[in-house]
Amino acid sequence: MVRWAFVGLLLLCACAQVGTITGGPTDEVAPKIVSESISDKQRNVTASEQLLVFDEFIKLDQPQQRIQLMPADSRLQYELKGKTLRILFLDPLLAQTTYTLLSNGGIKDLTEGNDSLMTWTFSTGPTLDSLVLNARSKELIPNNKPSNTYLGLYQTDTSRTARYIGRFDPQGALQLKGLKDGTYFLKAYIDENQDGACGPTESQDMLFEPVVLHQIQADTLAFFLSKPATKELPSVAVKDSAVIVNPLSTLVLQFDTLLPHLLAELYIGEVLKKTVAVDKQTVDIDSLQAGMYTLRIVSDLNDNLKWDAIDLERKVRAEPIFYYPEKIKIRPNWELSLPVNIPPGSLFKK
Repeated sequence: MVRWAFVGLLLLCACAQVGTITGGPTDEVAPKIVSESISDKQRNVTASEQLLVFDEFIKLDQPQQRIQLMPADSRLQYELKGKTLRILFLDPLLAQTTYTLLSNGGIKDLTEGNDSLMTWTFSTGPTLDSLVLNARSKELIPNNKPSNTYLGLYQTDTSRTARYIGRFDPQGALQLKGLKDGTYFLKAYIDENQDGACGPTESQDMLFEPVVLHQIQADTLAFFLSKPATKELPSVAVKDSAVIVNPLSTLVLQFDTLLPHLLAELYIGEVLKKTVAVDKQTVDIDSLQAGMYTLRIVSDLNDNLKWDAIDLERKVRAEPIFYYPEKIKIRPNWELSLPVNIPPGSLFKK
């Protein structure tokens, strides 16, 4: 009897053991298209919508910003039901015109939020425009806020609406395809207020001279964005008697190559502490307080001994900036020698 009771106890313990139930590996694959009403490279398109069926349930993420038609001849409307997305062209597409419909993260799977870059280039005529534009962008004074950078191709330098528009990827690269040959004004900008246009106070860069598209096919255009210049208010010097002026330190910058019109600027946080003209390969910056500094080198093109942002009124682009890649620690009563190598492909070449 005791033996059977012991066996029963073992069976009860076995039944009470807790196991771990898993749902399998995480889905990391973007939704795949099962069918589409307009295919990539299709010609003689007369459809008034793009009808997409996916292999899984999907959701939209900011479609007004992330799903675009270029040129923007028609407004878009989105109707989503389960695995089917209907993108309607509310305005008639122009005849004999090449369009690119692009989704840059606007279509995601329902559960994990996976997305991808989806593009369809098609024509309402018998031929496809095939010009390609490559560009890269960088914000000269980095902003920690997440933001999207766009490139617009405008038919005039006063146009508010771009004929073509594209969004740079997180690495600052962009490729626009299916473009029609012509003369355009190019502007890169950060759409901070998300109104679909470049505002006068938003970070931007612009080619103030028009470009002929087929003449720049072999180039990767560089854009360096900054907030537009504003009228400066007169500064007032403030004395701080609490600052201990001794002991102070010296930073020796050793440039491998001497370039014209350079300034060395030292910052602690966002406060400019020192500005020195670089007129020789070895530059001493003395009377520095201890602290962690950021070094930036400015190409002072107008020799006014300061960095100038983009000037929209005078149609002058921002002066290039090169940031030393590491913070510089200055100790009290210390002399630090620092080699500075400005790469050939740095911002000093536009």
